[in-house]
Amino acid sequence: MLGAGGEADILGGSSSSDVGPEAKEYNLLRADEEYRNGNVDHSIYYQVKAQFQSTDLRYLTESEELESQRPTTKELLRTASAQEKKDFKKWVKLEFTNKLRLICFKTPFSNKFLQNIIKYLQQKESEKPKEVKPKEAPEHLDFLEDVKDASEGLTRISDVCNRLPEEWCVVQVCKSFNPATTYSVFNEIIASEGAIYLSLLCHCRSPQLGPICLRFEGEKLPELFREYSTLVERFRRVVTVDPLNMKGKEAKQKYWEELNAFDAFLQVIRNLNFLAICINSYLISQKLLTDLRGIVSPYLFLFFGKRYKCSAVQKQTKIVYTRVDDFCLVNQWTNHQRVLLSQAALHANRLAAADLKLICHELTSSDKEIQSVYDMLKGFASEWTQLEEQQKLVSKRFPTILVVDERLDHLHWEQLLTVQEFTRIKSLHCLWRLFQYHKANINHGYYTTNIKKGMCIINPDADLVNSGRRLRGFFEYWLPHWRHLFETVPTAEVMMKQAYQADCFVYAGHGSGLQYVNGRLICRARVRSVVFLFGCDSTRMLGTGLYSALYGAHDYYHGALCPSIVGTLMPALDANMDAVSVTVLGLWIAPGDKKVMPWSQIDRLSWIKKGIIKEKEESSPATKEQKPDHHHVGSLCSIVSMVQQGEVEPQAHNCCIYVCRGLPAWNLAVEKMPF
Repeated sequence: MLGAGGEADILGGSSSSDVGPEAKEYNLLRADEEYRNGNVDHSIYYQVKAQFQSTDLRYLTESEELESQRPTTKELLRTASAQEKKDFKKWVKLEFTNKLRLICFKTPFSNKFLQNIIKYLQQKESEKPKEVKPKEAPEHLDFLEDVKDASEGLTRISDVCNRLPEEWCVVQVCKSFNPATTYSVFNEIIASEGAIYLSLLCHCRSPQLGPICLRFEGEKLPELFREYSTLVERFRRVVTVDPLNMKGKEAKQKYWEELNAFDAFLQVIRNLNFLAICINSYLISQKLLTDLRGIVSPYLFLFFGKRYKCSAVQKQTKIVYTRVDDFCLVNQWTNHQRVLLSQAALHANRLAAADLKLICHELTSSDKEIQSVYDMLKGFASEWTQLEEQQKLVSKRFPTILVVDERLDHLHWEQLLTVQEFTRIKSLHCLWRLFQYHKANINHGYYTTNIKKGMCIINPDADLVNSGRRLRGFFEYWLPHWRHLFETVPTAEVMMKQAYQADCFVYAGHGSGLQYVNGRLICRARVRSVVFLFGCDSTRMLGTGLYSALYGAHDYYHGALCPSIVGTLMPALDANMDAVSVTVLGLWIAPGDKKVMPWSQIDRLSWIKKGIIKEKEESSPATKEQKPDHHHVGSLCSIVSMVQQGEVEPQAHNCCIYVCRGLPAWNLAVEKMPF
């Protein structure tokens, strides 16, 4: 469709930022064609290029240009003519020239009047927070803009990936081309048929071995897309009830039955292992395997991050790579197979025996090789298990960075491996920009911060009575030294000058809070806070029209170079969300007074129902006399992983909706890094 006539020439030489959504479709079409023709490297290039949207560059360019266009008071005085400086009482023509327009006006100025203007502008400049600029000037955001062909593009992508922290694994998931997308609305687009590309841009063998890609498709995948496209609406229908009709016993029973039925439905979707349904991998065998499990995919190990650095891990990893490379050399395996085998060998102890067998069948069709690989992986599994028992640090892993296509962002990717730390980003370009700006604060793959002061905006519409009471109690108890704004609608000025300039900003109310501050204003600012958005759909991707790039609140924050955001993919009930939010904050942020009881010792029922904070009744007298032992976790992604595992709220619809976006963050104020 897009490959005919002159359109291919026009779109082929343009980025999505120049042309818009049509360029995304063209790049996805080329990705499909290249993959089918066996040019997997070229397909990866077009997939990466397709994720960079016009909205990304528009907002970022706009904010950067506005900064450069706004003259300082020194520049205004320096450019004023001698006559203008001397004669203020006559009619004077002042001209302010910038890149966009020429502003000319005539007005009778007095000397004092002009001095007051200058004084006012100087005061505003002094109030503006100092921007911490990186030592090196950030490179142009679209690093693929001047690429002439796919080979050069992949080289550029590899160069960017190799300059990212070596601790990161970067996995991109992308939906394939569908011509119907160009005339469909949002719900139709996410429900439409298509394959899923999974590309390992940075993996365990980078930079020695380049990116690899797998393609997943099957009969059940369209069904999964259709079910997911109506998930939010189904949940809303269940929980949206009239309180006046919920006083009877039968009505309450029916409500809980429907909610439990929805949770069971979500569990079925969550267990529909769409990566195991039907696989067409770029492997030696080049065939579909029919013996696939419907629950656990043999390829889930690709989402594991690298193990924490320690001498035991480095020694064992060296042994693994040596044996893998020797085997691949003898059997003439491709680099693609070598990467897959290396990744499986590094995490073999986390895989069931049946999965190991399936992986062997995916890697080769030779019975002899299958048995050899299986024996090798079983041996590595035993060795890793012994090491993990000897040293706890061996079992921990660095975060995996998920580059998620906007059309797949509503899927619960973190549920594939709940024990793994994840953070999401919308494109490799966005990740590259955040990394460049915050490079000085990134240590061992984590954005390091020291949370001392913060601000919270709680229930600004004052219509969530129970939630407001619960959260007010928590913040006054746990973080009394923060700036609090309860049941008060914030002004844009408060958001820009106070909330976004604190170490940490927490919003809890309806939606994402964008109803109180324009997204464009956020992009023009520089958000230094780590941001928590505890509201329904707070970081869910939404459509703005018939056919346009999707957007979420996190896009504006990332445009403002906010390092990390925690938000939701779906709506949730207020009591459940409150329980998750205070648990996350209590684990990641130290209390203002170290003598307060740990939040784990608080009577949950009393707090949920009445907002009253008191100690659990079952606490023994000896426990009460002990000095409070506050358990904290430095890694924010690790805490969200605990939530995903159901350790805070066990039901699926309460635990799988929380995601980290941006850079993986670590609070040094509560835990030092173990490296």
